[in-house]
Amino acid sequence: MESETQPFSPAPARVRIPVWCLLWCLLALVASACPVRAQERVVVVSDSWMPYNGTPGSKREGYAVEILRAVFERRGFSVEYREVPLKRAVQDVRSGRADILIGVTPDELPDFIFPKTSLGRSDLCFFTMDAKWRFIGPESLQSVVTGFVHGHNYPQWFLEDVRRHPGRFHALHGEDAFARMLAMLAEGRIQAIPGSRAVVEYYVQRADLAGKVFLAGCSGEDARELFFGLSPANMPRSRRLAGILDQGMYTLRNTGQLNHLLIKYGLKDWIEVPQGTAGPGRN
Repeated sequence: MESETQPFSPAPARVRIPVWCLLWCLLALVASACPVRAQERVVVVSDSWMPYNGTPGSKREGYAVEILRAVFERRGFSVEYREVPLKRAVQDVRSGRADILIGVTPDELPDFIFPKTSLGRSDLCFFTMDAKWRFIGPESLQSVVTGFVHGHNYPQWFLEDVRRHPGRFHALHGEDAFARMLAMLAEGRIQAIPGSRAVVEYYVQRADLAGKVFLAGCSGEDARELFFGLSPANMPRSRRLAGILDQGMYTLRNTGQLNHLLIKYGLKDWIEVPQGTAGPGRN
């Protein structure tokens, strides 16, 4: 009886997978199992107060906003800037819903955290359409109707004068209050407006009123340094952010980047940098 012969079947060939391919697959599996860490966000709020801060997302957000972006974005943070009324901005930062408020002083908000480095200097000056009128002290306001923005920080003597003689003052409210106040000055409805020289001169240029609105004088006693105010709701984080701001401002100033940024707004550095200045320590 003939034996049955089985057909010959060759053994399957081994597929050799390159080592680099195995490593790539392993890394892909690990990456998919470990989510990427979200970028830390810094929320900045203020009412519009150019040239410090203006319309979010515009080509001219304000030099204070541009400072924040330059400092924090190079450290890996994302900066979200929101324009909100001043009262709400203070509440949002105080409660921790936002991190940074632009253009305040430790005297105004003593519970806030502040960096050591200022963001500018604000002097109280008065402007008018009358080239002959001069501000030489509080008594100068007796002969004019003066506009002011409700909620903005004015010296105590000015607020007391408003309280005692409300008929000589006109309060404006809202996000565009300063621009409307300048328009009232141009229309002759008020005769004087107070404000930081940098702020008023910026709005005068934008309103095409240069040569028509005059600087009538400044109150030297009321000049003050302005700062970024950080939230007291999370002090360790705010102190860390304040340290980053100090270090970042030092770098911007001493590399010339700050002056380059300020030129865009027709400004120059408010602090003269001495030669050989040491930088602030890291927090």
